[in-house]
Amino acid sequence: MRPPQPEAPPQAQRLRKGGVALALAASAVTVAITLLVEQAGYIPAGAAATYGVAVAVICAAFYALFATGLNRKFADPSLTAPLLVAAGVAVSYVAYHGAEARAAFMAMYVMAFSFGVFTLRLRGLVAVAVFYLACYAAVAGLSLLWRPELTDVRRELFRIIAFAVVLGWMAYMGSYVASLRETLRLAAQQLRAALERAEALAQRDGLTGAYNRRHMMSLLAVEAARAQRGASLSLCLADMDNFKEINDTYGHLAGDAVLRQFAAMANAQLRATDFVARFGGEEFLVALSQTALAGAALVAERVRAVVAAASIVGLPAERRVTVSIGVAQHRPGESIEATLQRADAALYKAKDQGRNRVICADPPEAR
Repeated sequence: MRPPQPEAPPQAQRLRKGGVALALAASAVTVAITLLVEQAGYIPAGAAATYGVAVAVICAAFYALFATGLNRKFADPSLTAPLLVAAGVAVSYVAYHGAEARAAFMAMYVMAFSFGVFTLRLRGLVAVAVFYLACYAAVAGLSLLWRPELTDVRRELFRIIAFAVVLGWMAYMGSYVASLRETLRLAAQQLRAALERAEALAQRDGLTGAYNRRHMMSLLAVEAARAQRGASLSLCLADMDNFKEINDTYGHLAGDAVLRQFAAMANAQLRATDFVARFGGEEFLVALSQTALAGAALVAERVRAVVAAASIVGLPAERRVTVSIGVAQHRPGESIEATLQRADAALYKAKDQGRNRVICADPPEAR
């Protein structure tokens, strides 16, 4: 009887948020940097154009993966590592062609790597850092091989060492961020569990596990509204017979056991749309959704018979427990309180007529 939980928004609606949008913005920034370098004359226009096209293709490909949901088929749905690898290859291309502006392109490596800091664990960060170092080392090596006149070996070695230090620090920082993420995830789980427990405590009777009276009335209001549209609703008030005698003879722990087991036995006879609530003391309400009086009388009789035949844990084997039940069908335009009063009156009739029986407020044949 819990209210339906709202569905999570479709994944396509989340593409404008978070990491994907930030990655697109960062890609645009790197293209802008490359165009500035090209305008300054440090990289050929063809190489800058090729980089821009490559970035557009990479962004379009990853956007399509997220939009279609294909990313969820991968072990890491965020696809952070593949995206960083693609970015590293693209940056390496312009770093090779823009030898005089490699400091700017090294900053683009760092921009790309920063995305991994917030999503990858230490092992993944180290792998990407090693890949980026290898990319830049390959750029420097190819430049030394094919463009020796433009390559200063000492400067490139210094850049590689400095680059390794920066990436190493960022990987360490990323491991710290990952530990914080894990701490926050565990805290969120604990909070969610605590909220679920609090919700259960607010709805359930602590002894029997049945709904408490407050939540019962809110559920009955929903059922009454449904009944106004033509659905049947019947209420059964059940009271344990001679319960004070059980408490006085066998103790309150035995009485508590009787109440717990009655709630379990009654609930076992119901459908998913029905519910049991503790009305007060040793009284319980059984609400039967979309059930007319005749059907409710049969359910109530089934509950009575099951209880009368059961051996109650905590009581002597020969000691049986019985229950009296009053049944009333909700009438159109009638308040729930009025229906409960008629069920209560039928319950008192059952008590007066000898207990261990079911009495209907209006006999089924009369309706």
